[in-house]
Amino acid sequence: MKILLSLLIIPALIFSGSQVFGQQLSMGQNPHERIAITIDETGTAHVTHSVKGPSLSPIQVDMIDGNIANLSVTDVNGGSVEYASMQKAPISIILNTSQRNMTLIKYDLVNVVSNKDGIWKWNYYEPQDTDFTEFHFPKGVDMVWANGRPVYLGERGLGQHGNGFALEYIINEPVSTQNVQFGDKNFVVGVRTVSGLGGYVFDQSQRTYTFNVDKEKVPITVIMPQELLSGPYYVKLNGNVTLYQEFHKNGTHAWIGLEPAKSGTVQIKGTAVGQGLQSTTDQGGQEATVVQEQQPTGSSVPVSFNNMIIPILIIGVIIAGIIGVIIAKKSRSKK
Repeated sequence: MKILLSLLIIPALIFSGSQVFGQQLSMGQNPHERIAITIDETGTAHVTHSVKGPSLSPIQVDMIDGNIANLSVTDVNGGSVEYASMQKAPISIILNTSQRNMTLIKYDLVNVVSNKDGIWKWNYYEPQDTDFTEFHFPKGVDMVWANGRPVYLGERGLGQHGNGFALEYIINEPVSTQNVQFGDKNFVVGVRTVSGLGGYVFDQSQRTYTFNVDKEKVPITVIMPQELLSGPYYVKLNGNVTLYQEFHKNGTHAWIGLEPAKSGTVQIKGTAVGQGLQSTTDQGGQEATVVQEQQPTGSSVPVSFNNMIIPILIIGVIIAGIIGVIIAKKSRSKK
């Protein structure tokens, strides 16, 4: 049940060390919490703060900024919990002194993820003192882009720890496939993007695969058969080296992600071409390659995915924790 700050609570909040931070009033202790976010197909985020207890002092829990609806504050059994709110941006919930082991704060952020030309985007800022944020995405999202870097999810969620990140994803991302006839085999190269594509060329002598894109700052994932063109790969945009990441690989294909800053020609250069294959030549003695474009489909190239990229920040936290334990043991041994 929501209540206003009473006269008995206010002195306790003041003596607990009220402070002004960024022109916003902070009241109560920082929480120990985890946040779970489930994003639906309309771009609304369903948020749950799991706040650990018990606490002998009031706790201030900052909400995620956005258009908040359907706010509820309960214990783990669904029982109502008394709280107060600070109507600033973002809104904060003040939990009174409690012996509860856990308090659940739930709300919806309506249309917090925006859709532009088929790309869903959200600049997510994690509330301070959040231990961990767990993301789950709509059906049809098996990879996302975080700060311009591709992350393969499969059917799993994404864990985030830090100040926040720029999130991008595409629901049921279309895949254009090209048949490359090389030697006596046919290879299928897949390109996942909502950008317009064309001008596909596979050059065996240069060990390159080239295509054109008609939009800028649109995520692109090339699913390259390693038997056709193997890595390490080097990527150029309009002849200039550009940022990219080879972020997933299995026994047959490599996933190469990039987000071109401009429209133009993307060239992927491999280290080896046609491993184990004999090339064919035309009458002029030139190595012949045929690239046949197929219509985009909503399904991906049929390859099995079994792993997930673990965010680098989480690994850093684990390493820092191990170092802390070692230092603590050495300190005790010196005493």
